[in-house]
Amino acid sequence: MSALKLKVLIAGAGIAGPCLAYWLAKTRLDISITIVERSTSPRVTGQSIDIRGPAVDIMREMKLEEAVRSRHTTEEGTIFVNSSGKNFAQFNAGDSFTAEYEILRADLSQLFLEATEGLGNVQYIYGDSVKSLQQTDKDINVTFTGGSKDTFHLVVAADGSTSKTRSLILDEHVLKDSYKSLGQYIAFFSIPSRPTDPKLWQWYNAPKGLSIMTRPHRNNSTMGAYLCITMPARGQHDPAVEYAMDKGTEDTKRMLNEYFENAGWEARRVLEGMDHAEDFYMSRAAQVKLPKWTNGRALVLGDAAFATFGVGTSLAIESAYLLAGELSKIQSSNDVPQALEKYEEVFRPFYAKMEELPPGFPQIAFPQTAWGLRIRNSALWFVSKTKMYKLFQGDSGVDWKLPSYDWVGT
Repeated sequence: MSALKLKVLIAGAGIAGPCLAYWLAKTRLDISITIVERSTSPRVTGQSIDIRGPAVDIMREMKLEEAVRSRHTTEEGTIFVNSSGKNFAQFNAGDSFTAEYEILRADLSQLFLEATEGLGNVQYIYGDSVKSLQQTDKDINVTFTGGSKDTFHLVVAADGSTSKTRSLILDEHVLKDSYKSLGQYIAFFSIPSRPTDPKLWQWYNAPKGLSIMTRPHRNNSTMGAYLCITMPARGQHDPAVEYAMDKGTEDTKRMLNEYFENAGWEARRVLEGMDHAEDFYMSRAAQVKLPKWTNGRALVLGDAAFATFGVGTSLAIESAYLLAGELSKIQSSNDVPQALEKYEEVFRPFYAKMEELPPGFPQIAFPQTAWGLRIRNSALWFVSKTKMYKLFQGDSGVDWKLPSYDWVGT
């Protein structure tokens, strides 16, 4: 009996998309996978991310653990510092902020790319995107922005929290109020490192919701720098920041120089590095919370479905694995919609344990006043000294048992 033929389109070549392609290629299906990426080439920028819980087991099944470890950012823990650089609270790797598996987003994306681009049934198309979708009972007719057209049995939007494909898949009533601003802006870029820089995530806060952070890279020449602007409440926006970001990179850098020039600690060093950084980008922190991820033969995946602060990478890996697993059970391409429904039924309870942010976050971690900073800093000092945070690590929702699926060649 010949294998069931299935033609799949994935929008987005970040984390969730290539991970899904890898596991779909491990099913018994005779599958053809196209990954279309809006960027003209693989993205080489991105902040430090971590892998936790069942996502670690999936990474190991992909035989990528050694490669991930070899690309570890070398971060050994997290320290909070004052304006003079004095450390007043420290958390070791594995305690809370820094995970065992820390890697730059671009490095992990590259590993997933390398794991799939050699497969004969996976092709990448860069510099294109989905323009329109038209579903029928049997397939989905797709028109691309480049002008070409094709037909697929399944379409997956894995193109990030600001997904352009999401609105082509889900109905308006499902999308309503799904993109929730956290009232925070974050700029990411690399700056030259110094031999005296510690292998630690250094976190500094100033009044008005400003924060400067640095995190080590595995190379000895650069480190990651982060500038955060946090509003007093979720959902609030800063008109000056919005204007600069809409104008472009140079205007955004100019605005950040004005906001942070007197912020203290290593502001001048970080700003000087930013002015020369070629990998600079700035984003709006947000959550994506949808009541439904699937619609017929199409669905949203990863950050496009459930952008979540802190565990987004792990959720992307886990959701890709479970989706491929449920699709591996189909007997006909007519079963695709039911498989998508089953995937959502299986994964949503696990996601629900991790979707909510801590009360008051991120505002509580990025105070607006000097008084608020003193209270937060005192609380951090107490928690780090007493190790009280270990009392609350048992039921984080991050750890759960993966379902078993029949894979080929693992």
